[in-house]
Amino acid sequence: MSKGSTKKIGLIGRIDPDCRLFDGQTVKTRMMYRLLCEMYGEESIVTVDTYDYKHRAPVVMANFARCLATCDRLVVLLSTNGRRVFFPLLSFASKYMGKKVYHNLIGGWLASNLEKYPKWVNYLNSFEVNWVEAHALVERLTVKGVRNAEYLPNFKYFSGSKAQANHRSGEFRFCTFSRVMEQKGITDAMTAVEQLCSEGKQCRLDVYGPIDDGYKQDFERIIKSSPHVEYKGCAAPEESVQIVAGYDALLFPTKWKLEGIPGTIIDALTAGVPVIASKWQYYDEMLEDGVTGFGCEMGSQNELTGAMRRYIALEDTRRTAMREACLKRAQAYSPEVVGEIVCRELSR
Repeated sequence: MSKGSTKKIGLIGRIDPDCRLFDGQTVKTRMMYRLLCEMYGEESIVTVDTYDYKHRAPVVMANFARCLATCDRLVVLLSTNGRRVFFPLLSFASKYMGKKVYHNLIGGWLASNLEKYPKWVNYLNSFEVNWVEAHALVERLTVKGVRNAEYLPNFKYFSGSKAQANHRSGEFRFCTFSRVMEQKGITDAMTAVEQLCSEGKQCRLDVYGPIDDGYKQDFERIIKSSPHVEYKGCAAPEESVQIVAGYDALLFPTKWKLEGIPGTIIDALTAGVPVIASKWQYYDEMLEDGVTGFGCEMGSQNELTGAMRRYIALEDTRRTAMREACLKRAQAYSPEVVGEIVCRELSR
């Protein structure tokens, strides 16, 4: 991608340049920062890192003021709490200072937020665009009065070559790659693997990601009694595809009803690794049951175990076809596709 402009562009969000965090919000913001730097040059991007802004308020607000003073275009990625703080300021900047605000939504629950914060509709409509990760969410926001919601897929960069799963004596290797917490279905994933092993199936589970403080004690207790499960720690976002590619399937048994478009699913698709996932609200936009993996009812331990059992029972040719289908689907979530959309919008 060529550098398209010499004008400064602001990026407001949890960038965390020291890479202390591995959650979806921070990873997505860092990916957008990299994309903007590639398109326009690092020297053209003015950042406002909102990490821990409650305890860094003077610094964050000083950087925000500097951003407003030097940038006409502002790309914004905020959590729900961040929106409460910055939406009024950004809307004012848009209406009275001539700033163009490009809101790139974090998560998939903005439509639900509007029921609690109806005034946000006015803020959203004052922006140039509100990019959201799902077509269904565009429709939901439009119904609620948002006039400028547009689809922009999530995306991921990755580095290195992709490994391939290696069946050692017929062993199937599964992984989870998300925050380690009950709502992500980690307990269900561990239980399913141990159940399959008790049936004579040869499989194991590797768990990646930051452990939620409220789940740490339960997780440590369960994993001690799960001989076929191992915690692998956190991995850099750019290495996630390479790591996931070494597994037979990624498990995503989320119970989080407001789940958006998870980056971990993009990791798996890009790696050519089938996904066994609960059918959250945007499942059908990313995955196809029986083609890119298998789906199961959200919160159903039996269906998750059954889906894994079905996958293990497939012939190698069928699993190979699933890998190919995942790679084909991943093309919709590439930095190149997203970069074209972002560049076109910012160049208006």
